[in-house]
Amino acid sequence: IGGRIFYKGKRMKKIGIVICNYNKKDYVLNCIRSVLESKNQDFDLYVADNASTDGSVEAIKETYGDAVTVLVNPENLGGSGGFNLGIRKILEEGYEYLCCLDNDILVDENAIGALADYLDAHPDTGVCGSIVYHMDYPDYVQQYGLDLDFDNFTAITHYADYPDDGNIPEVNECDTVATCSVMLRTRFIKESDIGIMPEDNFIYWDDMEWCYRFHLAGYKVVTIKDSVVLHKMGSNAKPVNTFINYYMWRNRIHFFMKYTPEEKLDHMSYCILSSVFDAMYESMYREEHNIMQTISYAYYDAIRDVRGKASDGKIRNNDASDSRFQSYLQTKKTYYLKADTTEEEQEAQAFIEALQTECQRVEQESDADVTIVVCPYIMRCKREQYPEKNQIVLDSYKNVILDESDWEAVSQYDYAKSLFIYMNQGAFLEATKALRK
Repeated sequence: IGGRIFYKGKRMKKIGIVICNYNKKDYVLNCIRSVLESKNQDFDLYVADNASTDGSVEAIKETYGDAVTVLVNPENLGGSGGFNLGIRKILEEGYEYLCCLDNDILVDENAIGALADYLDAHPDTGVCGSIVYHMDYPDYVQQYGLDLDFDNFTAITHYADYPDDGNIPEVNECDTVATCSVMLRTRFIKESDIGIMPEDNFIYWDDMEWCYRFHLAGYKVVTIKDSVVLHKMGSNAKPVNTFINYYMWRNRIHFFMKYTPEEKLDHMSYCILSSVFDAMYESMYREEHNIMQTISYAYYDAIRDVRGKASDGKIRNNDASDSRFQSYLQTKKTYYLKADTTEEEQEAQAFIEALQTECQRVEQESDADVTIVVCPYIMRCKREQYPEKNQIVLDSYKNVILDESDWEAVSQYDYAKSLFIYMNQGAFLEATKALRK
């Protein structure tokens, strides 16, 4: 009637919203509250819970009652498995638009309505995302859509950590959008091969692959500035394990094996293998053996097409540490900092201060016990560039050269990398071609 669907005597809502939750009770309660305070009320709200053990389900039902429909997975199926529980329900019910929200966001009162209004006015658009600001630093953008870089084989986040100075475009067309806050046209999902979120990722790169499918199907993917959300996205604390390392590496490699244009496969294999080697060699250099082992598992699982939740032993305790550099500085009273740019100098100084040693910075190199020279990447440094005995080298990745044994490890980098790529490239390309079949 008048373009609207009626269900059991009531007009069906236009938007089905799903929030994916796992053990973030306080965050999800606040997220729900912000959604329910939206000016646009033409939605039904679902929470897809991944078998939380913190009382989330009970708290949602007690606080919001019938205003929220809670769907519960029998076990934690990851971000994709959690979202898909709600996505299936929303597609089954026949909503015109599907909106996905992370549980650690707060939506502006106009955010939901702005997404729907844009899709109403632009029938060729399949995906519309919000502009996402840091919850702890709300004047800075966290992300505003992403492009997929098929030259360097990584994702480029638009306006990451960019101050909102008035120069951000009102509409940003992009390759893909994270499902932190996004609205999608359900008809396009049903009428094409896009399907639901790729559940075999478990978490990470699943939302980017999903939205990229809209792009490949010829539908526009955009983010709009009229839809504003704040996103917590974890904390600055050191992760307790290598969970992120495993899923980020495995799913990134798998994505580019799957979607890289045929004519770029050789280049892709070289770039991916280079990145994997760098990550493992740096981890070995920094004596972060658990991280190195996890990245190795992620790489080999990607080329063997091992999907889903990581099997036992692949997620390990996080042994990332700056203790070696910290211990070195504790043997010195003063240091002089030498960098080519102000930005490099500021980043290095912030890192050194975070180590909380008693070693003090001085303004004259002659007054320092040690000179810390900042470079872009230590593995590109040559010993003859740093002839002074009281010089050490620090790069933007927090790697440091402290002594002659470090210089020896750095000197082996180029040969070891060439050997790794030579040994693995053929098998990697063979696995890529098998996957694409």
